Amino acid sequence: MTNEARRARALEIDPSNGGCLLLPNEPPRISLDDFKRLLMSCVYSGASDVTIQSDQQPRAEISGLLHRVGRRPWSPTEVDAVLAETFQAPNASAEIKGLRILDFSYEINLGEGGKQRFRVNATGVHGFDGFGVEITFRVLPRTTPDLAFADISEAEAEAMSPRSGLVVVAGATGSGKSATLAALARRHLENSARPVKIVDLQAPIEYAFCDIAPIRSGSPSIVGQSEIGRHVESFAAGVRSALRRKPHIVIVGEARDLPTVSAALEASLTGHLVYTTTHAGSVAEGVRRLLAVFPAKERAMRAGDLAASLRFFSVQHLVAKSGGSGRVPVREYLSFDDPFRESLASVPPSEWPRKIKDAIESGGADRPLRQSLRRAVLDRLKSKAIARRDAARLIGDIDESAMEDA
Repeated sequence: MTNEARRARALEIDPSNGGCLLLPNEPPRISLDDFKRLLMSCVYSGASDVTIQSDQQPRAEISGLLHRVGRRPWSPTEVDAVLAETFQAPNASAEIKGLRILDFSYEINLGEGGKQRFRVNATGVHGFDGFGVEITFRVLPRTTPDLAFADISEAEAEAMSPRSGLVVVAGATGSGKSATLAALARRHLENSARPVKIVDLQAPIEYAFCDIAPIRSGSPSIVGQSEIGRHVESFAAGVRSALRRKPHIVIVGEARDLPTVSAALEASLTGHLVYTTTHAGSVAEGVRRLLAVFPAKERAMRAGDLAASLRFFSVQHLVAKSGGSGRVPVREYLSFDDPFRESLASVPPSEWPRKIKDAIESGGADRPLRQSLRRAVLDRLKSKAIARRDAARLIGDIDESAMEDA
């Protein structure tokens, strides 16, 4: 076990001091070892996020509440040293002062093969003496999620695992899209009947798959991960490189712009299975957003490529569990089978949202691969997994007749 991990301990909350998590024997100046010890102590205390900001005490969020960590603010020099260490570049603070926002991952080696990973964002902020830096560490699970953790049924997983084509997982920031993609990748890697090569492009890398038995034991399956801004310049460049690496599966962390969407479509049309994410509140909106990245004069032609590529589109929301800790996913989804893709290709793209909405609304218990958000919410409510007030935030007022139909 590394020195900083050996010294890390869960911190007790001191209610008499405004809920502070107090560090024992806090040094007058924070060293990099002290920083790692503090970060791991916050993890052991149950923190989901840790914020370090110039001229401020660090903060840790535990069970949705913020707590100050330590007794004194950290100087800009101490925060700059933390940024240089975690971003692995001595000029990291200069990048921030150049108005760049840094998204990356950071990892602490715990010894004996154990590691703790963090998703990190570094952004410039106003400091007491001018320019400051805020660094936010999102604590990532140490185990790769599986289908059970992501609450994905086997029928959904099978529909989301075609031999080729485009599978999209959409949702707002923090809706669990990365966990869903990781669970699907794990399923492929653990399928000994069909070894696969996966190229995984993320910004940043959240799940490293090191805990999966096939990867640890050296099975034929392999995953190569590249972080945007550290290993490759952009998602689009990463996809173009992937096509020369002969993968079976390409995971594109986010389809955020025209070059990325174009590259993802090219990969899916040339026989690869491509997973990606986007921000959307419904399947119809998500497809519309993908189409909207293309210039108007190209949209009709590229719509044909999208129709030919799409295999499954899911939009997920995370809702607080009723009467307990944690959250559960609520999903709207649609499987794009051959007849439906042909029906899309036969009409102008402007009519796609209506056709998609009609297709989803026509689904029911007998068509599990077409589920509306309303049905998903009512099913969760009927099973008492979520509270009525949270259900109403997603689908509006709910009357008893709706519950009887669920």
